[in-house]
Amino acid sequence: MQEHKSITRLISCGVFKPALDYLRFIKKYPSLRVSYLPPVLHTRPQKLKQYFLRRITTAQKRSERVICLYGDCFPDIQDICEHQGVIKVPGHHCYEMLLGTKRFEQIMNETAGTYFLEKELILNFKDYCMEPLELYDEEMRKYCFEHYRKLLYVRQPNDPDLVAQAAELASFLELSLAISDADYSHLERALAKVV
Repeated sequence: MQEHKSITRLISCGVFKPALDYLRFIKKYPSLRVSYLPPVLHTRPQKLKQYFLRRITTAQKRSERVICLYGDCFPDIQDICEHQGVIKVPGHHCYEMLLGTKRFEQIMNETAGTYFLEKELILNFKDYCMEPLELYDEEMRKYCFEHYRKLLYVRQPNDPDLVAQAAELASFLELSLAISDADYSHLERALAKVV
């Protein structure tokens, strides 16, 4: 019978750090080590893939069992995980993991054209979206957001008060604003199954 590797390495998007801290996940699982990758890498999927592969290689050299906490954030992430023997936490989107699949699907069905935001994106909207997409230009804003109807801020328990900033972004993008509180129970159950 094969012995379990003693250390489990969770490679995660930094977006999930507030959730894992709130759930005290590392205290619950002493053999768990977390490597957070910068959320800004989502703006450059190929670079995200390179960072991700490097983290896997480093962990496997140390004989660590590897778990991936990402949505489908670059095209072949699922294939890479399968090929490398990495366990991927189920979920296509980080917002699905933060809200729970049922709630996420309900929101998507209620309003086609929902643009999701969480703390990281609100605080870094200028660097992640405004400048790369040239959103200061009205035509570019229209081009990028013409199919969106609503901006939904997924508020997490330890967030500072970001409602005013979310409202400002919604106004700038000419979208209605909605707020939905994160529900970590789905994420907690999904992680507990694989850790």
